[in-house]
Amino acid sequence: MIDKIKKENSFSGETLPFPVDWVKTQPRKVEDILSGLSVEEQVRYILGLDPHLQQNLLILSEKAVEVTQSLPVEEVYNLIKEVGKEDSLLVLSMASPDQLQYIFDVEWWQGDKFQPKRALEWIVLLDQCQDPGTLEWFLGEDFDQKVVLFQALFKVYKQDEMTDTYEGVEGLEHFTPDGVYDIFFKVENSKEIRKLLLLLYEKDQKLLYSLLEAVIWFPVTITVEKAYQWRVSRTAERGIPEFQEAMGIYSRLDSEALKLKLPLLQEFPVSRFRLSPRYPLAHLDETLFFTQCLAMLENENRFETLRWELVCLANKVIVADGLDLSSLDVRHRALRKTLGYINIGLELGAEGDPEKGAALLDKIWIQSFFQVGYQQLRQVRSAASTFINENGTYIEYFISSGDKERLGALVFRFPQVAEMLQEEDPFNWRDPESIKDIQAINDFINRWKFYSRFARQGLGLNESTFSSSLGEFDYPDTLDAMNLLTLVTTALAHYVLFGRISCDPLSDGAAKSFLEMIFLPGIFQDEVKVCNEDLIASFEQELLKTPMAWTDLDKTCLQDLLRECSKNLEVQFGSLDLTRPVDWKFAQGLCISTSPRPAAGGC
Repeated sequence: MIDKIKKENSFSGETLPFPVDWVKTQPRKVEDILSGLSVEEQVRYILGLDPHLQQNLLILSEKAVEVTQSLPVEEVYNLIKEVGKEDSLLVLSMASPDQLQYIFDVEWWQGDKFQPKRALEWIVLLDQCQDPGTLEWFLGEDFDQKVVLFQALFKVYKQDEMTDTYEGVEGLEHFTPDGVYDIFFKVENSKEIRKLLLLLYEKDQKLLYSLLEAVIWFPVTITVEKAYQWRVSRTAERGIPEFQEAMGIYSRLDSEALKLKLPLLQEFPVSRFRLSPRYPLAHLDETLFFTQCLAMLENENRFETLRWELVCLANKVIVADGLDLSSLDVRHRALRKTLGYINIGLELGAEGDPEKGAALLDKIWIQSFFQVGYQQLRQVRSAASTFINENGTYIEYFISSGDKERLGALVFRFPQVAEMLQEEDPFNWRDPESIKDIQAINDFINRWKFYSRFARQGLGLNESTFSSSLGEFDYPDTLDAMNLLTLVTTALAHYVLFGRISCDPLSDGAAKSFLEMIFLPGIFQDEVKVCNEDLIASFEQELLKTPMAWTDLDKTCLQDLLRECSKNLEVQFGSLDLTRPVDWKFAQGLCISTSPRPAAGGC
């Protein structure tokens, strides 16, 4: 069976030497197959799999500890985050001190702030593991971080002339491992800490005493700063830079960067078999141009370094954005954003040609594509900001709430696009991830540039007419519900009824007359009516006579707007029985006044 193993045409790893469903249906067979594989072979198969499947395979492996400790630390951490730390105790119990150190470095700190509550949660959690590596980690070299942890968890005194002040210990739980050092816990969950101290006392009294003396004598602020610098040094080696360095990803691309030689695999963080973490490419969207290019990339060494580049780049994004490295949601969003920006930059550079894209990936750092993608978003943000600064006050009168949100999201530091999974659902905001997204954003901005000019010049609406007309209509029942679609449909009604273009509110009777005229007569009584396209086309020609210096893009936008009006009329009013009184609050799309009042001067 092993001879039949073939490499997957994917970017995560190798195909398993057995059907995936065997893990649940025939676990004994899986155990037998795994027992015949070397540690390296098992590592290669496990890398890039779904984290839950990774854990299940480790459970079935006779060499589970060695396999786990041979995985890149980032892959182990990703497994734990995806499965959940409470549900991955077995993996935690098999993690090496170096792997635990990476977990602690990410989980116990947020920026330069030590998080004692998080640290305690992990200590409590690791106490539930069978033979965890926590004690081994405590016996290692990272002295300052252990002191910072202990200083956050308890106070230490002893009976001598210099350390017997015993200040601020009233009400604190007391413990002494040897009758010499008095420990007073600042936290409620002291059982696990007490157990850890006793284990240290049994294993290495000298280290324990050194730690307790340090808790007494080391200045807290200086110790935290020192521990943080050691932490920064370690995380930098694993591709997690400090803020200033991380911010470099948002700088303009230097053309000289394109001439840099690609990094060698040995320049990246070390793992036992020089294998990179697979999770960044494990679940790529097949529609991405980046994915298509990767499918044509044949250089396996480049794949290994490229995966490392992705891990490091996603880490830079999290740090530069000032987000929490330990948040699972942040990790997901940062990776998706990273892949999206890369995809945009690569698609531009390769001009949409996957073969050219693959050739570029084989020669250029992926951070360069990320920076090109980000520059596209900067241009989008600049265009949206300029438009809002010039037209924001004016379009407030008629922009829909949905379009207002969309426009506002484009001036964020990182512009967002909206997806609506189902009608009536709130928007799902995400980072742009393709040239198609950029084009859609630019089309949206250009459409609103047209809308703003059209409302002024085509419909004759300005700020004074809006202001003077407040309260002149009854429906829509709120100003927030007034939008361009309603204004254009009202202007259409005036044209059909009176042969003029106006946005003045319609009377109840005029609105009914318009609806009787705009819909074609139906054959069946209950069928939804269809708009008379000849009337709408005539209205379009009348609008085109207004002095707006119409461009082809303007004409296209107008046609789209009129189609939207027609569709809205059919949906909102097509089923109304006009022989009966109409409750206008249940239909949207016409500006109506139901009570007698002086003729309005504008909308």
